[in-house]
Amino acid sequence: MEILLTSTPWLRNLAPIAILIGLISGCVDSRVSTVEISGKTMGTTYHIKVVSDDLDPDSLKKDVDAQLLQFNQVFSTYIPGSELSRINVGYGDMQVSREILQVLFLSREIHQLSGGAFDPTVGALVNLWGFGPSGPGKGVPSDEEISQAMTRAGFTRIVLGEQTITKPEGLVVDLSAIAKGYAVDVISDALKAMGEHRYLVEIGGEISASGMNGRDVPWVIGIEAPDIKARRVQRTLPILNMGVATSGGYRNFFEHEGQMYSHALNPVTGWPVKHNLASVTVLHPRAGYADGLATAFYVLGEVATMELAEANKLMVLSIIRDQGGYREVTSTELDRYLAVIAGETEALVSKP
Repeated sequence: MEILLTSTPWLRNLAPIAILIGLISGCVDSRVSTVEISGKTMGTTYHIKVVSDDLDPDSLKKDVDAQLLQFNQVFSTYIPGSELSRINVGYGDMQVSREILQVLFLSREIHQLSGGAFDPTVGALVNLWGFGPSGPGKGVPSDEEISQAMTRAGFTRIVLGEQTITKPEGLVVDLSAIAKGYAVDVISDALKAMGEHRYLVEIGGEISASGMNGRDVPWVIGIEAPDIKARRVQRTLPILNMGVATSGGYRNFFEHEGQMYSHALNPVTGWPVKHNLASVTVLHPRAGYADGLATAFYVLGEVATMELAEANKLMVLSIIRDQGGYREVTSTELDRYLAVIAGETEALVSKP
């Protein structure tokens, strides 16, 4: 299904802000209490809403903050003493945490599905292009510098064991394209273990929604328009028992000699992607999987994304730049899902 849209031109904005999905469902209800907490983590923010009469918000926030702090100490490439930073300066056989292994196994699955478009070993390229911990670079790298950085990449060069990984010297792993989604899943699983089944968890735009909101209808989220001049909602999506992630290049980029260079790098060429796919949103039961897939799809571009989505029955929304505006393309599986949600919502609303 395609919907033609109009919007403002693709304009310049240097703010290095991560792609997000804006939460727009207030869902305050007089019948059921909604506990809300928020905070900062992983260089971004988090928001959690739980429909519950029994949950103590202070206790919940304390537990969530502790868990997210621990994640930061595992996955951050900005903290020199984090587990991932130590892994990147090491080589050979290394004992690693359960969290690192789980994310690397998930990354391998998405790497294989996407034909290598998702590759968390491009850390050297990320740093070279100025999108890593060292900050902005000196502009566009030379072909020789790019080729040299690519010799330090390649996900197939990592061997995953039951409690260890083996990697060559110099290979740099960057899990920022999947770690937030993984963290969303862990927090979501913890809420379910506590007996909570009506909630929405959001970290840096990656989302997991379970059950109905406080008004007894599905949660509703807003997908941000890929407009670098202003922040606004492109469209809304009802979400029920699903993870959601969006990827695009319209917030984190730099401009050199009139050319825009996105933070999204093609692992095959070593260059930032350049195509008409402005953003891609993926729905999947696991937010971590959606997070990695969204990155892979954004690297692949418009045509390959929908081919892969249709072949694997994946729920995907693409927003494509087209003649000064935007058009939306949704996969067949997403159309089916939204039709089911619409039917269930109508039935709930029509109840006496």
